[in-house]
Amino acid sequence: MRVIVLGTGQDGGLPQLGARIAPDMQARTDPLAVRLGPSICVLDDDGRCLLVDASPDIKEQESRLLQLPAYAARKGGNPFDAVLLTHAHMGHYLGLAHFGREAANTRDLPVYGTRAMAGFLRKHAPWEQLVSLRNIALHEVSGGQVMEPWPGLRLRVFAVPHRGEYTDTLGVSINEKLLYVPDIDGWPQWANARAEVERHPVALLDATFYSPQELPGRNLKEISHPFVTDTLKFFDGLQQGRRIVLTHFNHSNPICDPASPQARQVRDAGFELAQEMQQFEL
Repeated sequence: MRVIVLGTGQDGGLPQLGARIAPDMQARTDPLAVRLGPSICVLDDDGRCLLVDASPDIKEQESRLLQLPAYAARKGGNPFDAVLLTHAHMGHYLGLAHFGREAANTRDLPVYGTRAMAGFLRKHAPWEQLVSLRNIALHEVSGGQVMEPWPGLRLRVFAVPHRGEYTDTLGVSINEKLLYVPDIDGWPQWANARAEVERHPVALLDATFYSPQELPGRNLKEISHPFVTDTLKFFDGLQQGRRIVLTHFNHSNPICDPASPQARQVRDAGFELAQEMQQFEL
């Protein structure tokens, strides 16, 4: 069983619509520079697949999954066995639209989310139609809860502080071996941050912005995330004996370019940068 990184970009990916800065222009002509919307999946040798967050790039992400024999051997039916949604920001749930009758037309696909996330989907179009037509079957979970989508796969979810315009936000521990926290306001606001990273061999963590200078003219308090420079300091000392892998890069983040000085600084500090289709054995 393994975790596969399906997308390492922030919600809008790279390139981002309407953006004209150098990384976006490069990604429009260089497929290797593209970063898809934030998502991971768990795939076992029998082809069972759990999707964590349904990004707007879900079709391309499935195409990449089809290159893996275990996933390619799946026989029709739902494209995934279950979906876990961390929250209702655009990059993490808009891919659900492709499960409707206009596209995959899934049947009773289990979708896990908090009470607020489930309520959001039940109350708002077009998502409520996925529920009423039984394309998806909602399962409410709460912080601290453990679930087993299938034998051998154990998910522990927990609340993390992040902008709650629509729903609350979850992080997830997969078999207590891989920690996934793609969105958070800041590490000090989460009391268990260092303890959770310390207990996992691999941690995939929010690295949306590199520094406050990245988006001149924007009030970053409105789109709060920890800066990479702060993340390196906050978790310093924990990188020994475990892998701390940064993900969820905004298109403006200089570490989108693995050859940049900022990316080199991350690696020199003993941290890693997530790559599309990177795999972690569980």
